[in-house]
Amino acid sequence: MQNYEPERYWEERYARLDIKRSGHRDLPEEYNRWLYRRKQAVLRRSLQRVGFDPQGKRLLEIGAGVGAYLDFWQRCGVREITGLDLSAAAVGFLAERYPQFRFLRRDITAPGLQADCGAGYDLVTCLDVLYHVVDDSLLESALRNIAEVLRPGGLFAMHDQFLRRPSEHRGYIHWRSLEHWQQALSRAGLDIVSRTPIFFCMVQPNNCATPRGAARMDALWERSNAVIQRLPAFAGALGYGVDTALGGMLNEGPSMELMLVRRKA
Repeated sequence: MQNYEPERYWEERYARLDIKRSGHRDLPEEYNRWLYRRKQAVLRRSLQRVGFDPQGKRLLEIGAGVGAYLDFWQRCGVREITGLDLSAAAVGFLAERYPQFRFLRRDITAPGLQADCGAGYDLVTCLDVLYHVVDDSLLESALRNIAEVLRPGGLFAMHDQFLRRPSEHRGYIHWRSLEHWQQALSRAGLDIVSRTPIFFCMVQPNNCATPRGAARMDALWERSNAVIQRLPAFAGALGYGVDTALGGMLNEGPSMELMLVRRKA
């Protein structure tokens, strides 16, 4: 994609407000619901493993989109939620649907986030967001904002592909290497706590250890995608079961991961 302009891109993408627009837009809506179910299961277990209980906590959700996680956070007992998004349509939709929470139209890369939404958050989430911040200097600004609004010792949760190879720029997406993330987070005063693979076969792989492995996974994905398009509910349930089983055995995967990061005390 040439001349990527984030605000215009997300307003156009959210011209329709459904889960495909915040999730995987090339896959059926029913299948996307299984993808979110898997993401939420990994998030819940990962928070438990580091001893973080969302009950009664304050949450800042960056890139709230169509609210795919808001019911999940309510079930977890989160006390206070502030949601940010670039899209005015998304913010208006969420404010009407969840009047008990606060939503702001805000670019996470713009300085001064603390002045707009306060500080002292127990948890900040940026799920499937930061790879859309394609400029490295703007990413640094976003990470500084996140560190400033977190309480000391608070957690930051993010989804990305932490590449085993050099970073790749793909227009409206910038996949960065794990080494890049380690350095950028450290400069912002944030320490990596854990990385957990989310998907193994449910989405297209992009982070295989070898070119041969990548070719095999791509071939598998082509066959899987044909089934997903025809039988999304069946494929979603099957993929969820397979990825859950693999996640219980493997510490590295070929695709998206959840990273938990802690603000230095």
